[in-house]
Parts: sequence; C-alpha cells; structure tokens
Amino acid sequence: MFEMAKTHKPKTLADYTYDLLDLVDFLTKLDPPTDVLSATEDDLIAYREERTIRQDKPNAPATWKRRRALINNFYEWAVAAKWLDRKPYHRLRNGRDILAWGAVSDLNIRHLTHRQWRFLKQIGLRGLLPEDRVDPAFRGSSPLRNAAAAELAVTTGMRLREFTSLLDIEVGPPRRDCLPVDVRLEMIAKYSLPRDVTIQHPVMKEIDLYRRTERAAAIRRGAPTLARRRAELLVVTDIDERRMKVSGRLHGRQRTFQVEKMTAEVRRIAVIEGAHGLEPMALFVGRGGRMLSKQRWEQIFEDAHVRSVRTVAEHGLDLVMPRRFRIHDLRHTFAVYMLEHLTQLVIEQETDRRLNGGHNAYLADHLARNPQLILQRLLGHLNPGSTLKYLRYIRNTNVLVAQAIAEWNDSEKSYAEYAAHAAERAVL
Repeated sequence: MFEMAKTHKPKTLADYTYDLLDLVDFLTKLDPPTDVLSATEDDLIAYREERTIRQDKPNAPATWKRRRALINNFYEWAVAAKWLDRKPYHRLRNGRDILAWGAVSDLNIRHLTHRQWRFLKQIGLRGLLPEDRVDPAFRGSSPLRNAAAAELAVTTGMRLREFTSLLDIEVGPPRRDCLPVDVRLEMIAKYSLPRDVTIQHPVMKEIDLYRRTERAAAIRRGAPTLARRRAELLVVTDIDERRMKVSGRLHGRQRTFQVEKMTAEVRRIAVIEGAHGLEPMALFVGRGGRMLSKQRWEQIFEDAHVRSVRTVAEHGLDLVMPRRFRIHDLRHTFAVYMLEHLTQLVIEQETDRRLNGGHNAYLADHLARNPQLILQRLLGHLNPGSTLKYLRYIRNTNVLVAQAIAEWNDSEKSYAEYAAHAAERAVL
C-alpha cells in the first residue's frame, strides 16, 4: 500500500486499505468470483455502477474519486511490478477512463461488420487462410469448439459466463423440423435474472458438428483425469430432460438440481457415467474434460484477433480489423444488429397496418413491440439505461450501422429470424 499511495498520511493509507478491501470483496461475490489481478474491464465497470448508482446509499463524488485513484494506482503498480502486462481497462478518446464519475461507453460500443466477423471466425478461430484454404502451419487447438462458441455468442447475445457454462443437455441436438431451440438461463445469468435465449438451427448444426468430433475426443482423453477427481465431482445418476432436472451424489450426499438453477460452480463439476468412464456434462470442454476458465477463453479470442490482424497485413487484404477486441464485442454486435432489425420490423408492421386501413395501435401494442424493451429482455439487462446506450449509438451512427447491416450475407438469416421470433413472442 505504501508503494501505491501518493501520500503516506495514516488516514489516507487507512482509506486506501478499506477501498481496496471493498473492491476485493465485491469481486469475490461475482458469479463466477474473480480477484483484482484477474478482473476484466466489465468487472470494474460493474463495481463502479454498483457503488455510484445501484447501492442503497451511492458513493459521493469525492468518495468515488478516491476509490478510482486507488484502483488506478494499484493497476499502475501491478504493471510496473510485472504482475500484469497492462491495465484491464482503457482510456476513452476524451482522456477519461471507464472508472471516471459518470463515465459511459455509449460511443465506445465496438461491434463487428459481417465481413470482420467471418474473418475472425474462419481465419482467427478456425485457423484457415483467406478463401477458406487450409493453413498447415496453424497450431491452435479445438477450432470447431472455439468457432461454435463464438457463433453462439454473436447470434444470441449471451455473455461469456453464460455461453461457456451451458450444459450439453440444455442445447441438445438440432431439431428435425429445423426450428430454433430456446434455452432458459437463470443462475448463470448476470444478477441471476431469468431469460430465454433462442439458438437458431444453423448454429445448432455447427454445435453438433463440434459435439460429434472434438468434444467426443476431449471426453475420451479427459476420462482418466475425471476418474482421479471423482470424490470432488457431482456424479449425476438420473437426468429428467422433460422437467430439466438432474440428480446425483456430491460429497457423499444425494442431491437434485433444477438445471436452470445450477450455479456455474456446480455445472463445472457435473459429470455422468459414460461409455469411456466419467464424462463432463459441460457443452464446451477443455483439457482434462473440464470447462475452460474465463482466462483461457480470453486467451483464445486474443490469439484469434492477433492472427486475424497479422493475416490481413501478410496478404495485403482490403479489410480493416478492429484495433482492439474483447469477447464482449460479440454481445455488442448482437445488440446493435438486433435492435436495428427489431426497429425495421416494427416500421414494416406499422406501414402494412396503415396501408391496410388498420386502426391506430393501442399503447399496449406499442409497448409489446417496443424494440428497446424486447432487446432489454433478450440481453438480460437489469437497468433500461444499459440497453438505451445501444439506441443512442444507433441514432448517432445510423448511416454506419445501415452500411454494416448491408454487409451481412443474404444467407445469414439468424438475426432477421431471431428478431421476428422475439417480436412475435413479445406480443403473445
């Protein structure tokens, strides 16, 4: 604390110590919990919003200014001491950082165009070369898993914690009638706010390809490791897929769980007896048959972004990849395009209604079809202001968003289908 503080007055050191402990306490209560060296920009934004907006008695500006100074000093020290390569957050164009009092990221919502997304997926995550050629030098592991997870994120808006904590039984195989599948999120959602996410059939097929290839191989390789850890695992002996309940033994006791109410920690240790021994119930499996950590997923996407940027330069392509990329940008991409599609859908419906001589819409109809309210539900936002930032972003850059939407392939119907499905479900 002496090294981080600008002054060594006893009261200042005491305040800094209290503030740092408060941050540590907040981070350990997140789901999943984290620490100050592993915290992400989103974790710190959540801390700022909790202390300055959401708690019963928000911090006064002077108190938050002191806490922000402590956080800045801590991460400057951590970088200088080589505990971290860089701060987990960045400065905005106006020189303020995301911890500043009242800081917002309305104009800092990074989303990908369809061309950028496809390049990141095919070249960065799957390890191909331009024109989808095989790259014999690619040494990345599980490209089908990584690409399927990213596709799931960008077409549903799920957060990292949400899509990486899914169980295989929640997603299941693609439907024979090619209809989408709804998955209920609750305990793994932020603030445990229940919501349904819709997985489109093309995404289901991509997940199933991974399931039958890389996942099957990872399960066989991980069986010996899971067998050695059996005593600390939840060994599920009964699965009721109709009611989405599982039962099994954990620490010598028989336990029953409603799947949507299983925490990320319980999901991480859930296994079943399979043909090759214990098998993880997780959808996305890593080394040792376990769910991948948040840090591992971040490394996968960081490597994919670096590879994409390098490939663009090496091949002289007329494509500009984002200078920075976070997994959360996939959620921003979903939000921007979904809001635009929902808005267009309402305009089309209203135009058709008036052309056909329909009466003026009732207030309830407007509320049921309100694109912002639908998007708020789809994203699982507690605060409407979190969704409103996307609306302001679209209003400020309407031409850019319209151009970006035009770049998405006509064959990619997920967003349009999802928007229509979401709007229909909101009215029912």
